[in-house]
Amino acid sequence: MIHKASRLEIKIRNRSNCASIVAAAAYCAGGRYRCDRSGRLKNYERRRDVVSVESIKMPHDPERVWNAADVVEKHPRARLAREFVISLPAELPLDVQRKLVRGYCLWLHEHHGISSMASIHHPLADGLDKEIQSDLSPKTEGGIKSIKIRKDERGNLSNQHVHILCPTRRWCAETGQFIEKLRDLDDVVKGPLFVQSARDEWQRRVNRLLSKHNIEEKVDLRSYKKMAATGDAPEGLVPQKKMGPKNAARARRRELELGKDTTYLGVDRAKTLEHNAKCWDSWLTLRALKREKDRIERSAQYAEQMETARRKEAETADAKIAAEKNRSTRASAIAEAPHLDALNPYAAALNWAKGDSDNEIDPETDTRLDPERETAAAPSSGAPPLLELNNKSLKRFSPQRQRQRQLQRTRSNSS
Repeated sequence: MIHKASRLEIKIRNRSNCASIVAAAAYCAGGRYRCDRSGRLKNYERRRDVVSVESIKMPHDPERVWNAADVVEKHPRARLAREFVISLPAELPLDVQRKLVRGYCLWLHEHHGISSMASIHHPLADGLDKEIQSDLSPKTEGGIKSIKIRKDERGNLSNQHVHILCPTRRWCAETGQFIEKLRDLDDVVKGPLFVQSARDEWQRRVNRLLSKHNIEEKVDLRSYKKMAATGDAPEGLVPQKKMGPKNAARARRRELELGKDTTYLGVDRAKTLEHNAKCWDSWLTLRALKREKDRIERSAQYAEQMETARRKEAETADAKIAAEKNRSTRASAIAEAPHLDALNPYAAALNWAKGDSDNEIDPETDTRLDPERETAAAPSSGAPPLLELNNKSLKRFSPQRQRQRQLQRTRSNSS
C-alpha cells in the first residue's frame, strides 16, 4: 500500500512570491534574522516544532548566507531559492530522519552542485515538556501563571516534514560567497529531468529505510494516472483537494467540537476517501483472484511438463528392458528402472493372456523370503521375493468345485 508520507513538493522562491528570502529562512529554521535589504527583523524563535537545522556544503550562519544570496541577485524578478517540502514517515525516529535528510542533501550537492539548509519540523515536538512544567508550577492566587499548554487542534502529530532551502547559485568555500548561477535547473529540457531524478532518488532512499524497519507501506511519488497505467493502482482514483493551513485548523476545531469534520472541504474529502477505498478494495480482490488463477495455471503447466518427462523416461526404460536378451541383464535393467511404469504391468498382463509369457523360473532371480530377517517390502537381495502358500492357504484358495467335492466326501464318511 502507499504510505501517507508520499509528498515531495518543489517551490521556486523569487521576489514576486517571496517578500524576503531571509524571512523564509527564519521561518524554516525557527530563528531571529534581520534582512539587510529591507531592514526588518524576522523573529520565529517561539516556534516549537523545529527539531533539527543543518547547513550542508555552506557555513552554518543562515542570516549571513541568505542575506548574501539576496544581495547577489540584481534582477527584480530574480529566482532566489528552491524549497523542497518533503513529508517524513512518522514511524522513523528522529536520528534516522536526520541521516536520511543529510544523505539526500549530500546527493543534491554531489550530482547538481546545490548547497542547502535542511530544517525538520515535528508538530507538538516539545508539548510533553510544557505539560510537565505546567503540572509542577504553583497554581495559587498571585503566583506564577501556569504555562499555556498547546492543544491538539493546533497541529497533527503525523505531520512530520522537512524544509530544504537551496540557493540558486553555487557556494564557493574559498571566497565565502556565491558565484555562478545554476542554469541547468532552469532549462526547459534539463529542468524536468532534474525534478524527476530528485523525486526518484528520495523515493528510493526512503523506501529502503522503510523496508529496513519492517514497514510494509511504501512511498510512491507518482500520480494516480501513472500508477494505474503501470498496473500498480486501480483506475478511477480521485486526488484529494489541498485544504491549506486555515481550512485544516478549522476542520480540526470542528472535529473537536462535533466529533467529525462537517466543513465543505471535510465532507468532500470524506467522499473522496470512501470512493478511493472502494476502488482499492475491488482492485485488490481482483488482483488476488488473478494471481491465484495464474498460480493454478502455472502449476498445471509444470505438472504437465513433469508428466511428459516421466513418460519419456518410462518409454526409454521400457525400450532398454525389451532390448536386453540375457535374463540377468534384463533383471538389472528392471531394477534400474526409475519408476514402476518401466515394468508396464498392462503389457505384461496382455502377454500373459496371449500365452507369450515365460513360465520358467530363473534360478538367479528366484529367492525365498526369510521371515526372520527379510520382509516383502524390502528384501535384502533387492530382487522381488517369491512367496509360497502353505497348505491352509492352498485349501482356502482352491477352486470352487474342488472344495465342493471335499465337502461331499466328508459328509459321506460321516454318514
